Amino acid sequence: MYDTRHRSMYIVVFILTILSIYVMSACGAKGPKDVSSATLSSTTSMAEKVAPSITARIEFLLDSSTEMSEQQQGILRRALDHDGSIPRSDYDAAWSRYQDCMVAKGYTKPVTEEFTDGLRSNVMHPYMDGWTKAQQSKFFEDDNGCKQLEYLYVDEIYRANLGNPNQYTDMDTAVVDCLRRKNLVGKQYTLTQFKQEDEQYNDVAVKNFATDRYDDSGEAASKFSFDLKDPATVTCFIANGKDYYFREDTSPIWNPLNTPTP
Repeated sequence: MYDTRHRSMYIVVFILTILSIYVMSACGAKGPKDVSSATLSSTTSMAEKVAPSITARIEFLLDSSTEMSEQQQGILRRALDHDGSIPRSDYDAAWSRYQDCMVAKGYTKPVTEEFTDGLRSNVMHPYMDGWTKAQQSKFFEDDNGCKQLEYLYVDEIYRANLGNPNQYTDMDTAVVDCLRRKNLVGKQYTLTQFKQEDEQYNDVAVKNFATDRYDDSGEAASKFSFDLKDPATVTCFIANGKDYYFREDTSPIWNPLNTPTP
C-alpha cells in the first residue's frame, strides 16, 4: 500500500474524467428542461430538473443513446414497467458486465467502494504509477466506453431512485431534498443553510487536509447540523455524486494492469 497523498496524485485525472462522463449523462444529454416549484431555499423558489420524472428520463435515454448494450437497454425498459425503479439485482448485473468488459480489454476487474443498497462510488482509485501517457489515454477510453455500454445509464437511474427522484439538476438541491425526504433534517432546512454548512466543512477540510478531509477527527463533519456518518445521509450524498466527503484512504485500490506496487 502506498501513501494516501501519493495515491491522490494519480486519481485526480481519473476522477475528473469519470465526473465528466456522469455530467454528460445527467446533464449534457438531458431532454427538455422542466422547471418546477421547490421550497429548498428562501432565495430559490424554482429548481431546474433533468426531466419531469424518472420514467421520462429513462424514455429519453432509450431514445437518444446509441452507445448502450442490449442488456442495459433491457434493464431500463423493465424499469419503465415499474415506475422507473431498478432492482438491486439488475444494478449488480450491469456492474458485473462493465467489469467483464474491462477484463475483455486486458485489465483486472474494476473495484470501488460499495455503500448502503449496493450503491457504488463513482470515484475509483486506479494504481497508475509508471504508466505511459499512451497507456493512460487508452485506459480512460476503454473505461469510459465500457461504462457507457454496460453500466452508466443504469447507474444514473438507480442513483436517482435512491437520492434524486425529483430529478434536480443541481446536486446540492438534490441532496437537501433527499435529507428532508428521509427526515434527516427538519422541513425548514434550506438550501442556503446547507451551502453555508458545506462552506464551513470545506474550510476545515482544506485547512487540515491530512485529517479532516477524511474526517479522522470529526471536526469538519461537525459543521453540518445533521449526522454526516448516518448511512441514510451517506446515501443522499453518494447518490448525488458527492463521494469526496467520505474517507478515500480506506477505499479499495484498483490495479488495472496488475503491476507491482510499493
